[in-house]
Amino acid sequence: MSLPERLYVYPWESYTENNCNSYFLDGPVKTLIDPGHAHLLHHLEARMAQDGFTLEDVQLALSTHPHPDHCEGLLKLKELGALIAMHEEAQAFIKSFSTQWEHVTGRKMPEFPVDFFVKEGRLTLGSEVFHVLETPGHAPGSVCFYWEKEGVLFSGDVVFVQSVGRVDLPGGNAALLARSLEKLMGLDVRLLCPGHGPMLEGRGAVKENFYLIRQYFFGPQA
Repeated sequence: MSLPERLYVYPWESYTENNCNSYFLDGPVKTLIDPGHAHLLHHLEARMAQDGFTLEDVQLALSTHPHPDHCEGLLKLKELGALIAMHEEAQAFIKSFSTQWEHVTGRKMPEFPVDFFVKEGRLTLGSEVFHVLETPGHAPGSVCFYWEKEGVLFSGDVVFVQSVGRVDLPGGNAALLARSLEKLMGLDVRLLCPGHGPMLEGRGAVKENFYLIRQYFFGPQA
């Protein structure tokens, strides 16, 4: 698979424990998208070390949405000196999610003292620019990051290869997810980088994936 220069992909491939894919951009602002569960960060750390990086190298850690398997590791990265960011509605959801959080993680829900909130629009990282797209449906405060210059979409749990994020968890909404899917379909994407499962390369393949998902999950008029 042809990855953009300076993009490092760390897929979660274990079938015995849930966690997310993580993505690291070794750019002007060294950025990590979705660090995953805190207690599984040592796996990410070991994978990054193979590429010559440490968690201390991360300057900015972003979360696509407020589920523990994507955002819990933000706290450790903040301790190591990184800035952390998520959508404002994601932080608000976490605060109302304490019972479910403790059920999922077995730990008391922590505070997430974010350094800034991401919102719809441009996110400038030195000479690189991401577009932040608000994409609720799987979870409140869900966002996708679109690296337009390279045609890369970091889709979190909004869209996967041949599937979409579940909507039966607290805050899920199928109608909102359908609208978010339509929003993403208009992008020029050559590389889909989802929160779980394999990546998908090729503009035609990504476009076909969107249409197949819309047809199967939402019908042709979603």
